Amino acid sequence: MTEPVFRLSYIFLIVFSISGVLAMGEAKIDIFVDDETKPRSGTSLTVPVGTGTLRIEVLPEALASRYKMEGLDKDWIERNDTMFFRVRFLNAVGDQVGIEGFSVSGKSAGWKGTLEESNFTPRTEKVIVPQGAEYVAFIMSSSGPASLLGVYAITGLNVSAADASGGRRVLVADNFPINNTQKYWSKSGIHPSMASFAVISDSENPAHCLVIQDDDLNAHADWISRPNATSKVTPGEVLELNWKEVYSTMLGGVFIATYERLPAGNYRFLVEGVSPTGEPSGIINTVSLHVPRVLWKRPWFWTVTLALMALVSIIFGRYLIRRRIRFHLMQEQMISEERRRIALDLHDDLGTRLSHISLVASHADNTIQHQGANEAFGKISSMSRDLIGALSETVWMLNSKNDDLESLVDFLYRLVNELCRLKKIRCRVDAVFITENRPISYEFRHNVSLAVKESVNNALKHSEATEIWMAIELKKEVLIISITDNGIGFSEVEVHAGIGLESIKRRLKLVGGTCAFIHLAEGGIRITLTAPVA
Repeated sequence: MTEPVFRLSYIFLIVFSISGVLAMGEAKIDIFVDDETKPRSGTSLTVPVGTGTLRIEVLPEALASRYKMEGLDKDWIERNDTMFFRVRFLNAVGDQVGIEGFSVSGKSAGWKGTLEESNFTPRTEKVIVPQGAEYVAFIMSSSGPASLLGVYAITGLNVSAADASGGRRVLVADNFPINNTQKYWSKSGIHPSMASFAVISDSENPAHCLVIQDDDLNAHADWISRPNATSKVTPGEVLELNWKEVYSTMLGGVFIATYERLPAGNYRFLVEGVSPTGEPSGIINTVSLHVPRVLWKRPWFWTVTLALMALVSIIFGRYLIRRRIRFHLMQEQMISEERRRIALDLHDDLGTRLSHISLVASHADNTIQHQGANEAFGKISSMSRDLIGALSETVWMLNSKNDDLESLVDFLYRLVNELCRLKKIRCRVDAVFITENRPISYEFRHNVSLAVKESVNNALKHSEATEIWMAIELKKEVLIISITDNGIGFSEVEVHAGIGLESIKRRLKLVGGTCAFIHLAEGGIRITLTAPVA
């Protein structure tokens, strides 16, 4: 009798596993981003930048499935919940007064894919009999979540209680024998046919194991023991339960996988169907996901940012430079206007007064017949004319209208001619290749004109020359002025003693120029003044 029972039980197990595999097909995978209500479907998706929560809803075609986010999860994630072996305590009329539950979840240590090949694992638990209890009964159940699937089998249940003398009283002793298992145990639940017997084939004394093979997503099954005379208990005593078990549990049906803030990269979300006994089908559904880098972590972002920063820095720098240039130009314009005003005031006021003094002195010299007075009036007239000449030079220096090369050359021509005329010395001035006019600064004009005046005065005072020749030329943006006399020259003592030579060098140095002295073989000195115009 045992052989047909064993075969029928395992034929049921085989059909149970095959039916789960045959039901597997293509899963429906919907992806929701943050609080979106409309799913994103497809085999390849790009996750929007800044996504906080990625919710993946899976409707598998198989009863159960497992999943993995390749690139993040190391192993397959299998969803599971618990089946129970419960101890019930009943009073004299059969009402329940207490219950203790012992759960199983996942896969037992001896599970090897099928019940036939798996090894039962021993288990020991203790419970205290509650007040009002007279009988003990047992329930083996898959009444967890409705979507709970799997296999749970137990055998060799032994229950004993400690008596007053310290000995042990046996309540249940391996109550799954072949001949009377159905006498003590009955099936129950929404789908009781999922509860079955199986035979432990390697046992010397063949006995049943109680099996629940849950393959219904909407139902459960129970094995319930019937109380009998041997299952009487006393409140307060400790029961020791020993049994062997093997199990593989999981959750089936629709599920949701949630991932928070996936790091940037490429991923594959995999869903593989499994049988109710936990065997993978090999049929894998895949969705490829690309999580882009956030904006500030992309290489091109920093390239563009640095380029924009550089561009802004250049624009801002140019703005500051232009602002400073405008400020300096405004200052120069204000200074120029002030110089022009001073020049006009000097010319109109002091010039007029000096001319009046000169005229009064000349008139007095002509009308008063006194030798001493005539000499004094003559000196006053001469000094007035000198002051008028000096004033004209000062006015020319201050007038910003003269800040160009042509005005400078014209002034030097008149200056040298006037100085030589007063000393009654011949003068020749050549302006070589000065064909274009260009602006020059006040400092340039002021220092060059005074350096030329000092050089000519030195020649007039110390050289005993009868002729002075001045040449002016512009070579490669450098103004070159040479002043040559035919006098006796300067001695080394005179050069070191001063005679204005250091003053000339200092003035030219202020405008970036130089000064050179050459003793000519035929006699005389040539002073060469150079100053860059640009």
